[in-house]
Amino acid sequence: MDRCPYLVDVTVDWLWLYPGGVFCRHPDGRIRIPASATVAGRCEGQGFLHCEGYIATRVGDEHGT
Repeated sequence: MDRCPYLVDVTVDWLWLYPGGVFCRHPDGRIRIPASATVAGRCEGQGFLHCEGYIATRVGDEHGT
């Protein structure tokens, strides 16, 4: 299954307050907690290719930033 390369699984952590068990970590250091519906519809499968954050990060990579 394809999934966004910035999606990180949360290991067993009793302090994690958000359902879903994943977070989004961009190379620029930003961390976001996507909703479960966002993960299912945007982060997994080919949907991440249309994600604004993913596109912006890829454009930055192409320009060397």
